[in-house]
Amino acid sequence: MTSTNENAKSWSERELHPRLRACRALRPLLPDNDDDFRKTEMHFSTCTLKLVGACSEGNLASRPIRYLFADEVDKWPDDSSLEAPALELAMARLNFYRKISKACLASTPTVEAGAIWTNYLAGSQHRFHIPCPECGHAQPLRFEQLRWPEHHRDLAGMWDLAGVERDTHYHCESCEVAWPQSLQSDLIRRGQWISGNPKAPADHISAHISALYSPQISWGDLARMFLQKKESPGGLHDFYNNFLGLPWENRAAQVKEDAILALRDPSYRIAQLPPDIEPVILTLCADPGERSTHWTVEARIQTGESWVVDYGTVLAIEDLVSPEFLAARTYFLGEKKFTPRFGLIDSGWSAERVYSVCARSGGLYQPSKGSTASFGTWSQSAVNGYPGLRLVTYIDHTAKLELYLERINKKMPPLLHLPADAGQDFIRGHSGQQLLQNKHSRLAPFYWKKIAEDHYGDCTKLHGVAWWVLK
Repeated sequence: MTSTNENAKSWSERELHPRLRACRALRPLLPDNDDDFRKTEMHFSTCTLKLVGACSEGNLASRPIRYLFADEVDKWPDDSSLEAPALELAMARLNFYRKISKACLASTPTVEAGAIWTNYLAGSQHRFHIPCPECGHAQPLRFEQLRWPEHHRDLAGMWDLAGVERDTHYHCESCEVAWPQSLQSDLIRRGQWISGNPKAPADHISAHISALYSPQISWGDLARMFLQKKESPGGLHDFYNNFLGLPWENRAAQVKEDAILALRDPSYRIAQLPPDIEPVILTLCADPGERSTHWTVEARIQTGESWVVDYGTVLAIEDLVSPEFLAARTYFLGEKKFTPRFGLIDSGWSAERVYSVCARSGGLYQPSKGSTASFGTWSQSAVNGYPGLRLVTYIDHTAKLELYLERINKKMPPLLHLPADAGQDFIRGHSGQQLLQNKHSRLAPFYWKKIAEDHYGDCTKLHGVAWWVLK
């Protein structure tokens, strides 16, 4: 079964019939009478094969079937006023052979609510995992782990596409070691399918694969196509569907990398204060994670306008109060010396450790926690067992709206500035944020999609919350 009868006839005449006639194993089973071997119905001596289009409601309801092979199901018609969706009608034909039937659905996904993606999520969610040649960590290939050098972009923001295609590597999600394209075939031979949904019914096997595994398309090809398509109308939609095998989401707003790059200030570099700007305060905020803790330093003037001064990672949360770390957080503007005087640490990952570090910081840090409420700003509350420590609870949705939609996308005050040499890791940590429509809630009509590796963006968000508190 495919999208239309015309597609079924064309495929049968062009590909299926010649292959069946050329197959020595099947040739003895073919009918002698050509009338029994038509384009859309073939009577073998052991079974009957019928090809139908999803638009033909009469064919869908005409007979019981044991095996259903459904192609491009996301392009099939949805329910009408008279009939159920085409896929439901086709699946109903299996009822007569329920105990011994089998259905195989295949498609390029279109949107999250489409038939193929909802069936994938309901099933075993198998993905092909590849072991890292350095650390051995098995992982499915994700486009987010492709990296290409920043020096292939000129000052006007234009990419040297040939250079990107040549120098793109895949980076292990665990140890960040770069895999060259030349290893792809060998790594795939060592891979295996692993289920991502152990609670799926035993008879519902689903799988996902993308062009990252393709022997015909290199990782550099994908990087180049992404850069070419992402600004064209519908280009990103096409890239997600046809090359990444992912559904497209209706975005209410999106933060693109170019919007982050536009914030770079040529007047200063990392670990410097911008000339002629004397801050009223430096803040230091951190976002702990499983493998490391990301931190950033910002300088602010009285209006709230801020400059990212420094950023980096430490291995442990406790390193944030080490004498060596704090001594290195000293910055100069002429003869004047500035050090951070306030900051927030996200307590979502390891609350007790964060509380302990904040209590030992002498008032430098306060713990913070994001709330899933859809309105409001922030509040403070006492922390049990830590006298004098106050937990800052902020509305994550509000903080992200201010940072990503207003200060970054619309460049609204208080303005945000980045050093001229802000690296690709810092840029990636802020880009890709997506505000999505939530059609199932009138109280919260929008929500932010979860983004991996957005730790630096979370630090910048915490600086905004810290300014709420300081004001």
